[in-house]
Amino acid sequence: MIHIRRAVTSDKQQILAFCQNTFSWGDYIHEVYDSWIDEGDLVIFEEDGIPIAICHGVTYSEEEMLWIEGIRVRSDYRRSGLAEKLVSYIENNAKNSGIKHSAMLIESQNQPSLNLAKKIGYNKQAQWNYIPVESKKNSFFTNFDSISFDELAQLDIRYVESWRWIPLIHSTFKKLNSNGNILCIKNTNGVQSLGVISESNSFENTIILTIIFGTIADIEKMISYTQNLSVEKKYSKIRVLTKYNDISLVDKLEKKFPFYLLIKQL
Repeated sequence: MIHIRRAVTSDKQQILAFCQNTFSWGDYIHEVYDSWIDEGDLVIFEEDGIPIAICHGVTYSEEEMLWIEGIRVRSDYRRSGLAEKLVSYIENNAKNSGIKHSAMLIESQNQPSLNLAKKIGYNKQAQWNYIPVESKKNSFFTNFDSISFDELAQLDIRYVESWRWIPLIHSTFKKLNSNGNILCIKNTNGVQSLGVISESNSFENTIILTIIFGTIADIEKMISYTQNLSVEKKYSKIRVLTKYNDISLVDKLEKKFPFYLLIKQL
């Protein structure tokens, strides 16, 4: 008999057995499984006590957002509607608790997942590029400009934390800004370039730089600053995320991997 339940720690090895070669480079579920169990929002389909499909949903109450991630189905159970049912289950629980919209991220070449997302009501909001950057010390030094939330309140800004695209609201901005994680460069007309740094809660040794917008010269400054910070804080991985394709013009960023951010109103 197949039914839905919350995952537990003892499910880990059986789940990881079908979460190994999801992408050309492997998978990341082994890195985040324990933290997802701690968050308490990892749900699975099981048959006769054996996990056969998983999905993780995280609710952000202040942002009124549900984030969907980690949809995996064992190969012999694919195309049977299990993924759709798991997402629907998580969406309904979130909607009942006052969540207004749901979001997910899908690799641009993953057509089966994009087809599924479209089928269940998700629309492409933007294409984002993921660029790995080397963690290293450099001679860069700058003072970024101060900024208030009022200067950004009219913009629809999302920043990346633990590979979740989260709307930037006042309370979060205040916390990030007080920690020096808002990177702002202004000109005479106001904010010219903007970036947000976050330290991953789920992925080990990882610091993330979200480039909201900016000039190439300013983007180079933000990346150099993040590289120095990563060395100072002993992070081995830097992940740069941006919507802008012209980021490829920066010599430091030779590789980029495109994803789609998809949104659904609940």
